[in-house]
Amino acid sequence: MKVVWNLLVVACLMAAAGFAGYLLGHRAPAPEAPEESDQSIQPVPAVRTAPIQQTRIERKITAYGVVTAQTSDVAILSLPFESRVRKVLVIPGERLDSAAPVIELEPSPDTQVQLLQARLAHQAADKDFSLTRQRFDAHLATNQDLLVSAQNLEMARLKLDSLEKQGAGSIVQLKSSGLVSKVDVQQGQIIPAGSPLVEMSLGGRVQVRLGIDPAEAAAVHLQDRVLVSQTNSQSSVEGKVQMVSQRINPDARLIDVFVSLPPDAAMPLDASVRGELTIAAADALVVPRSAVLPDDQGYSLFTVENQKATEHKVTLGVQNDDSVQINGDGLAAGQAVVILGNLELEDGMTVNVETASTEPAATQPTTQGAAQ
Repeated sequence: MKVVWNLLVVACLMAAAGFAGYLLGHRAPAPEAPEESDQSIQPVPAVRTAPIQQTRIERKITAYGVVTAQTSDVAILSLPFESRVRKVLVIPGERLDSAAPVIELEPSPDTQVQLLQARLAHQAADKDFSLTRQRFDAHLATNQDLLVSAQNLEMARLKLDSLEKQGAGSIVQLKSSGLVSKVDVQQGQIIPAGSPLVEMSLGGRVQVRLGIDPAEAAAVHLQDRVLVSQTNSQSSVEGKVQMVSQRINPDARLIDVFVSLPPDAAMPLDASVRGELTIAAADALVVPRSAVLPDDQGYSLFTVENQKATEHKVTLGVQNDDSVQINGDGLAAGQAVVILGNLELEDGMTVNVETASTEPAATQPTTQGAAQ
């Protein structure tokens, strides 16, 4: 009986030990200590800044064109009767320092016939007047008959004299001085009366015709300075705007702007040239274009002082591809303005500043026709 009791006690102890082990193995983990909330910690944006400059800013456009003869000096050589070209004695671009033969012509066959007819008509009119005079002296013609005959003779004489004085009866050699800008005819060609033969620039001066985008033409004014250079050359000469056309060139779909050059400008006719025009300029506060942000009320930018960003409302002035003139309260030369990272900023925000290594190019020219 005692043995059975001992076995029962051992079994109970073993069951209790197993139950305790089970409880220890499946005990719920102790709750972790709550972590401190980090919602109140705001990230500090990294920005790049550049100084506001007090400098001159210019807006420039670049246009292209060709060298032509000065419009006010151009003269057209022609003849008042039909003729045939015997010799062309010059070439376009040739400069004649003194009056020299330019072209040689002779009357065309039709002009020779007209001259012969004029001579015959004059002879007939002269004979008719003599007969009418004799009849008048014999009281066989009236004063009216004599007057009509005299008028016919005078008209025939005037026509014959005109043809002969114009050179319709001989070889004609036209002379001129200056710069030959254009030759419109070839040897042997029959030229109608009054048609252009040779175009001469009497003063020998040249000008430049530039093509400007119609959107930019309104900003170009008379006497504006233009730096002109040949497209394959680095040297340039200064000209001035002489005329701005009010008509779009149908070939290029651009506005023609004529620029006068100094007398010593050594540029050949029809040379391709490049012109740089300054169409706006100001001495003002200037920042890089990337510093200015558009918003619902216009434009704004951020300055940084003591690691704090401050928003400023601004208005814009002269602009080019890289820089812009600004006007606004609380702005001065030397202040650090945000040029990178400003899209993430709000007024009063703390920032981490990285200073830019370059400054705005306030006078760099813009490309002609580019939208500003």
